[in-house]
Amino acid sequence: MSGYSYLGVGALDDLARRRGATVEHRPVDVMKVFAAAGATPPARQSPARLAWRQADMARWAARRGLPVNLKPRFWPVDADLAACAILAAQDAAQDADAFAQAILAAVWARDLNIADPDVIGALARECGLDADGLLARARSEATRARYDACTQQAIEAGLFGAPTYVIDGDMFFGQDRLDFVEERLSEALTA
Repeated sequence: MSGYSYLGVGALDDLARRRGATVEHRPVDVMKVFAAAGATPPARQSPARLAWRQADMARWAARRGLPVNLKPRFWPVDADLAACAILAAQDAAQDADAFAQAILAAVWARDLNIADPDVIGALARECGLDADGLLARARSEATRARYDACTQQAIEAGLFGAPTYVIDGDMFFGQDRLDFVEERLSEALTA
């Protein structure tokens, strides 16, 4: 549900396509990540910090040509189902990249509630995915266990927010670090 993840996900996917790399989305319970790192979730930050965040997001949205609603009705929400649905799409070898983009845009551009299973189902169908099968897999114990494992791995790796990009153990925090991600990816691909 991260606004900055929304602003960066398309650029990340474009970068990966250009470089012939694959993105493995690993959604995490960002509230648990914040808590473990001692970080303040964006919705609880000071009015001055929130005002700066909105101005910064507007600048990045304009730069990336993305629509953005800086005060979405359904943010923050429980994003567990949406996160598990992304993992379920990956497990079914479906297009998790487009689906992740659609989920993030649902919050930040379309003002939809990603905690609502009907919204997740509709987004899956818009992406050409099997909504019923995807929702069933997203609700499975196996997918929930994978989601919990992704969250624990993020905490153990020292992540403190989203988006965080990891290449061969090197961590880059923030969608404004995609230049560094591309440089590191170039190194990894030529090594």
